Amino acid sequence: MENYQDFTIKASVKNPEELKARLQQLGAEFIGVDDQIDHYFETDRGKLKWRQGTIENLITHYERRPQQGLEHTTVYRYEVNPGSDAIAELQQAHTLLGIVKKQRSIFWLAEVKIHLDKVGESFFVELEAIDRGKRIKAEELQARCRHVQKLLGVSEEEIIPTGYLES
Repeated sequence: MENYQDFTIKASVKNPEELKARLQQLGAEFIGVDDQIDHYFETDRGKLKWRQGTIENLITHYERRPQQGLEHTTVYRYEVNPGSDAIAELQQAHTLLGIVKKQRSIFWLAEVKIHLDKVGESFFVELEAIDRGKRIKAEELQARCRHVQKLLGVSEEEIIPTGYLES
């Protein structure tokens, strides 16, 4: 996807209710709670995932690389609401590596998509500064991601690599 870019930060969260309150204070738009099942498949590079959710349903193939303390995403495939044929083709062509179930609360603050995830008994926040038209310079997108990190009080010590599948 040539016109897509994003920069991502993921961090562990000790008090999800405090984070939700801060998002509300900042005027973040609450999209809803998505019960998600992510199926990860073997691929030559990056991650190949089929997501089944109550809000988001997709097949995506992407790669995230560290860049100035954030992760920069390259997207090779992004198919929203894939049909049964696309899902069957994916399952036949690739070996399943694992499944992750999570509950994701989705928020938007300007062009930063914020996920508050519950995986098992643990909570995480993921910030994705997204530009779907390549209208924003990479440096500005990084700055917007960092700005939301500061607004939410996410410390550098809390940041972890993105992804929940245990390798």
